[in-house]
Amino acid sequence: MKEMPVVIRRIVFWLVLCVSPLFAVAASSEKPVYLYRSTLTSQFIKPGDVTQEDTLAVWRNYLRKFRKDFHIVDRAQLLARLTPGVLVLPSTHALDDAERAAIRDFAAAGGSLLATGATGSLDATGKFIGYDFLDTYFKVRVRGDYKAGSEWFMMPFGDGPLTWSLPAGRRIYVGDDLRGILRIESDNLAAVLMNWMRAKDDAGPNGAIALHESATNRSVFFAFPEAALGYHAPAEVSQLLDSVMAWLRREPKLFKAAWPEGFVAAHLMEMDTEDKFFSAPNFADHLEKIGVKGTFYCLTSEAIKYPAIVKDLLARGHEIAYHADIHFGFKGEDPAIQDKRMRNMKKQMQTILGNSLNLATGFRAPTEAYDAITEGLLRKHGILHHAADPSSHEDRLPFFSSAEPGLGPEEALVVLPRTQFDDVNFKRFGYGVAQVQETLDYDLDLVVKGGAFGLLSVHTQNYVDGGLMKDSMGKYVEKVATYKDRLWIARGDQIASWWRKRHRV
Repeated sequence: MKEMPVVIRRIVFWLVLCVSPLFAVAASSEKPVYLYRSTLTSQFIKPGDVTQEDTLAVWRNYLRKFRKDFHIVDRAQLLARLTPGVLVLPSTHALDDAERAAIRDFAAAGGSLLATGATGSLDATGKFIGYDFLDTYFKVRVRGDYKAGSEWFMMPFGDGPLTWSLPAGRRIYVGDDLRGILRIESDNLAAVLMNWMRAKDDAGPNGAIALHESATNRSVFFAFPEAALGYHAPAEVSQLLDSVMAWLRREPKLFKAAWPEGFVAAHLMEMDTEDKFFSAPNFADHLEKIGVKGTFYCLTSEAIKYPAIVKDLLARGHEIAYHADIHFGFKGEDPAIQDKRMRNMKKQMQTILGNSLNLATGFRAPTEAYDAITEGLLRKHGILHHAADPSSHEDRLPFFSSAEPGLGPEEALVVLPRTQFDDVNFKRFGYGVAQVQETLDYDLDLVVKGGAFGLLSVHTQNYVDGGLMKDSMGKYVEKVATYKDRLWIARGDQIASWWRKRHRV
């Protein structure tokens, strides 16, 4: 039999590793799934709030796929000791002492738990008694709730035991009615709640889904009520619940990891190399300090003034790519004008790189302004990938351009979305060095935790002596270095090449 290419073997090996999601996987077995109907909770639902029957209906519609293994149980059945399986507690706010004891015994016997919202926060009289129940069985710490005033999205962590079926960082809208959504901390999160921009939320922790495994059982907690799942595509919600239930039922699952060589996340640090072009080596020095390379998207009308710098960066192992000919966006321009500009930028780059021009296969549009025509023309001019804006995709992962629907992944442009705040944002926010460093650190931590793709963009004009990014990036790259055993730090062309290879598996 013909030997598999090295990259394919590596992916397959990682697939095998990923059968064990977070902890050791026990042998698979058919186990009952119980949906708990709490008559006690029904007594304390306020007029106008979602009824328990409506809440149960959400779970009935999903859990019926388990057929003979699915059972709706009441208090008497719970107290009579259920055979270990999975017990779903859907926004079961009120629990009496006997119910709590029965749940304790169920978990101790090996039963898994799935709870949502403020489960266990009320006693038998409807009195609020805190969230000790959640801390005990799910190891989550509640730090308040969310206030109105912003749209919120749940963003799953990629390649995780509960959320492997969804792409890392996908924006899953949870509505603007934030009642019942708790702010939680946990040592093991599978998703977080964020605004559209994925900005740091200073109001408190933002955990959305947490998981815990003890010596006897597994448990999963959703920090939101069932209604929050009603805004997103039902098929994807079902995929999420499928992977959650598989973990709770200890069913091994095979999935394709996002990144090579066992890395959990990937990072591209790139420079928009334009005004103050001479500062580009400062950025290269920062990267090389930790032994990594980056991508320099060059404005060719500036690059031709500094050919020695461009050649030196290439010789040092960095990627040289295009940032157009002049600093003006492409979006909405006549196709003929766009084509002419691309020919011009290639001609200018040719005068610098000569026979090495074929190494320049990346592009980043000035002001992130491009359209489908731009993407189609880029491919025809030999460009293989381009760095795009944060709104280009809902995921924090590379993707294939859909500008030319007839093309498959081998031919289509690979798009690398900018997933982190950049120095343009920082200048607009009026940030100083300390705020920039705090934001950079937060973004990086989230990239690694979330199994995502991080693209950090900096600009030459902010990398001169005394520039905002030159004064901030030294500490940032030191932090990046602490993740090097988990974070794949690569150039744009390397990430694009990997994304195509990954698709072949």
